[in-house]
Amino acid sequence: MPTALIVEDEPAANKLLSMLVQLRGYQSESAYTGGEALAKVGQRRPDVVFLDLMLPDTNGYEVCTRLKADRQTSLIPIVMVTARLAEENRIKGFQVGADEYIPKPYTPDQIFQALVTTAARRRDLQQQDGTGAIRLGARGVVEQARELSRLRSVLLSKTPLDEEAAARIVAALKALWTEADAWGKANQKDPVATVRYQLHPDHVALTVCDEAGWFGGGQLPPVEGIGPFGLAGPFDEARPAETGRAVVLMKRYPAGSSPSAP
Repeated sequence: MPTALIVEDEPAANKLLSMLVQLRGYQSESAYTGGEALAKVGQRRPDVVFLDLMLPDTNGYEVCTRLKADRQTSLIPIVMVTARLAEENRIKGFQVGADEYIPKPYTPDQIFQALVTTAARRRDLQQQDGTGAIRLGARGVVEQARELSRLRSVLLSKTPLDEEAAARIVAALKALWTEADAWGKANQKDPVATVRYQLHPDHVALTVCDEAGWFGGGQLPPVEGIGPFGLAGPFDEARPAETGRAVVLMKRYPAGSSPSAP
């Protein structure tokens, strides 16, 4: 039976959410502080975490950050459930790794749908063959944060790269996405590019495919964190792809390391 960890300091709210997940065949565990939540995850990894932002000892952002930064727990789906509805809160939630964001007051259907969505997401990541794609274009800051956070989880859980290396790659891609979005709006093009990633035994390769004539002279435009061919910021190599309008960005794993098991 799958397990849902409910991290909510209000006893009545914790009980209600526990009852809802039980209706969908989940066993529930409860935590009332961030410290208790981290301790329970360390003892037994749940299949999903429902996380309130306002906790007596810390906040949900910090709990989510710590869980997503650990390669042993980075693939656990986290659903933030909070009364903080401002867009900046949603953006920050996805930036630190949240998979879903549900506003309070919520309906039972929102909780049930989150269980369906996160179960599918976890299954897809566990079965993933080491490849994926991210479309760069006008998808909004929230969706950008969500997509890049998922890529970071993949890098941490399925490669030997540490948190700093994964964060630098994600930061460079964020800058690239922002540049692509601005160019697309100015030229009325969408999507602008697609980043296809593939995990190899000794490196990760990200191929940036130009979909709209963005590259111009055949190489990436100047972007903070990614230089021209020969200088690749957080990457070890940046070169034109053998076919098509595309650039390959490569990051080698540390010497003597091996990929993590999916």
